[in-house]
Amino acid sequence: MLIHRYVARTGQYLSSNLTDADPQHDGCWLIPSFSTPTPLPERLPKTWPFWRNEEWILLPDYRGCVLYRTDNGNPYEILEIGLTPEQCGLTEKPRPSPDYKWCDGEWVIDDEALKRQKTAAAMAEYERRMKKAQTANEGKADAMAAGLLTDLDKAIFKAWAMYQLELYRVIHAPDFPETVNWPNEPGEQAIA
Repeated sequence: MLIHRYVARTGQYLSSNLTDADPQHDGCWLIPSFSTPTPLPERLPKTWPFWRNEEWILLPDYRGCVLYRTDNGNPYEILEIGLTPEQCGLTEKPRPSPDYKWCDGEWVIDDEALKRQKTAAAMAEYERRMKKAQTANEGKADAMAAGLLTDLDKAIFKAWAMYQLELYRVIHAPDFPETVNWPNEPGEQAIA
């Protein structure tokens, strides 16, 4: 006779094996404690049998499955039987990229993250352009105020100063960073 062993405290299925015949009673079998001859249910994927209230039930079993945290998309694993991914804030679906967030049971584009990335990229470009303009006029402000620059140097100074002002206006425009129109750098034609 085939019997099925289970954990006394939880009822979790352990193993199946043949039992011995009862030597004192003909046609009877020895059924050890925490065992039952009741057949196991057909096991579905990601389930495990448990003996509860004199019958087998199937509980969720995601042990060994790679799951993903819905708060950050990092891989995670459930180590305990009986818990579903949803109960643990997990999903079986990998996060497509950091541009996605978990919403209503699926990964969706995170518009706020995309906007932050776009803003960061635009501000990095602003900083690069502003540094170039500041370097072009470096050390000339006092000379300009004191009237020590040649006409050409004054024109170059003013062109780069105007460029800095235009850069400032770009990042303070109401539609920044959705619309970014960088001004042209001062060139020989603009200065002459």
